[in-house]
Amino acid sequence: MEGRQPAACSAINANVSDAELLERFVSRRDEGAFAALMLRHSSMVFGVCRRILHHAQDAEDAFQATFLILVRKAADIGQRELLGNWLYGVAVRVATRARLTAARRRTLETADTRRIAESLPHPSETADFAATIEEEVQRLPAKYRGPVVLCYLEGRTNEDAAGELRWPVGTVKGRLARARELLRKRLIRRGLVLSAGAMITALSPEALAAMLPPGLFDSTLKAATAFAAGDAATGGLASAQAVALMKGVLHTMFATKMKTMAALLLALAVLVGGAGAFDYHTLAREADAKKSDKEKIQGEWKVESAKVNGEESQGAEGDRIKGATWTIAAEKITVTFNGEDRVATYKLDPAAKPKAIDVMTEKEGTFKGIYKLEGDTLTICATLGQEDGERPTEFVSKEGSSTMLFVLKRKK
Repeated sequence: MEGRQPAACSAINANVSDAELLERFVSRRDEGAFAALMLRHSSMVFGVCRRILHHAQDAEDAFQATFLILVRKAADIGQRELLGNWLYGVAVRVATRARLTAARRRTLETADTRRIAESLPHPSETADFAATIEEEVQRLPAKYRGPVVLCYLEGRTNEDAAGELRWPVGTVKGRLARARELLRKRLIRRGLVLSAGAMITALSPEALAAMLPPGLFDSTLKAATAFAAGDAATGGLASAQAVALMKGVLHTMFATKMKTMAALLLALAVLVGGAGAFDYHTLAREADAKKSDKEKIQGEWKVESAKVNGEESQGAEGDRIKGATWTIAAEKITVTFNGEDRVATYKLDPAAKPKAIDVMTEKEGTFKGIYKLEGDTLTICATLGQEDGERPTEFVSKEGSSTMLFVLKRKK
C-alpha cells in the first residue's frame, strides 16, 4: 500500500465486519465501504497475483480484474463473512487465466517457442518457495483456507478472524492447526520439510508480502466506482487487459454456475425419475405377483433351447424347433413353424410340486409335464406323448428318459 488511507473509507470503523461492509456496498453502493474492503484485502490479492504472475504489469491487471469482479458479483456472495476466502479464490482464478493468456501472447510474438517454453514456469514447477506455498494453500478445503487467508496471509489475529467468520476462537485455532498439518504433509510430499514454527513464518504476510505499486489502489477504486455506476468500460481507469480478464473470468464463473445447476437438475431428474421408475417397477412387480400362473403364462414366447432325450436339438430339425413361436392364450397353445400352426390345449396345476402342465394334442396325445415361470423365462419338461408315462420330477432331459426340455423366453 502507499502508506495512506483513502478519505472515502476513513470513517469506517475497523471493527465493522466484511459482511457488513459488503452489505452496505450491495444495498447503497457505498464507495467508502468498498474502499474499506479493498484496504483490508488488497495486499493479499496483489500478493497472490504477483506470486502466480512473474510479470509486474500482468499482476496489476489481475489485481484490477479481481476487484472489478467483486463489484459485479458482490450481491451473489453467499457467505459474506468469508469474503477474504472468496477474493483469494477469484484472485487465483484471474491470475491463472492471465498467466495462460500471457503465455499464448508471448508465443505468438516470437518464433523461438522453445525459449518461451523454457522461460515460463510449468504449472507443476514453482519458481520459489512462496509459489509452492501458494499452490498448496489453493488446494485447502474452504473451511481451512478461510482462516489461513485471514490469519496468515492478511496477518489478522485469531480473535479478529473468529469475529469475522462468526466462529468460536477455538474453532479458528483448531482449523488453523489442521491446515498447517495438511500443508506440512503436502509439502513433505513435494520434498520440503518444515517445522511448525517455520510453517507459520512461511505463511506470514511478511514472507508472502508484495508491495502494491503507487497509484494502483486509487485507479482500481475509481475504476470499480465507475463500473458500479454502470460504466462497462470502467471510465478508462482500468487497463484493457484487466477488463478482458474480468469478462473472461465472469463468463467462466457463469458457465461453471450453469454447469453446476445443470448437474443438480440432472441429479434431481435422475432422483425423481429413478424414484418414479422404482415405484413403477415396484408396482409392476407387485401387480405381477398377484397374477395367477394362467395369466402370467399368456403371451408370445421364443424357444431359447430344446433337448430331447438329453440331446440338444441340432440341424434342420433343431433350427425348425428353435425358430418356432409359441403363442399361449387362456385355453390353448399355438406353435408356429415356418408359417404352419399346430394347436393344442393345455391345463395347469400350479398347486402341484413341481407345478404341473398337461398339453393335449389330437395326433400325439397328452404330454405330461412340469413347468416353472421365472420372470420372462418359461421352462417346461414333459414326456414324449406317453399317456401312461410318469410325469417328470425335475427340469432335466436325460438320455433314454423319453422327455423333452424347453426353455422359452418371452418376446418383448
